[in-house]
Amino acid sequence: MYQSILVPYDRSEHAKHALSAALELASTSFEGKVTLLYVAELPDFDDPTFEAAAQMAGVARVSQEDSLAAQREFYERKKKDLIADAKSIVGDFTQVVYRVTSGKPHDAIVEFAETGQFDLVVMGNRGLGALRGALGSVSYAVLRSVDIPVLIVK
Repeated sequence: MYQSILVPYDRSEHAKHALSAALELASTSFEGKVTLLYVAELPDFDDPTFEAAAQMAGVARVSQEDSLAAQREFYERKKKDLIADAKSIVGDFTQVVYRVTSGKPHDAIVEFAETGQFDLVVMGNRGLGALRGALGSVSYAVLRSVDIPVLIVK
């Protein structure tokens, strides 16, 4: 039924339920694929605080190459953490792609969903707040911002 499912994943229990639901949906399709998307808060490597910490560590100036290398290492570490965290849920399902990006969760998820390669977004729901809490602020924002189906899982 669904060939390509995007699951925004923040390691919460709600996200784990969403991942389980997405895997179940994807397993009904011969070529079903699930993409796990973790939105990380990327440290600002150009921030003066980062530079000051580097100087305290004995680095006179952080080069652009070092800054890019630190960013790559950051993303690789977050991806390894994501894989390790989801391993017990994913099990032996082989059609899983792991992605890490940065930015505001709503914006990053919508941008990823709008690439055209997904036919469903499956999200967890925390249910915080009054009106927004009916679905959750991020899930509600994604639901009203994308043109593909969104399944909200409790």
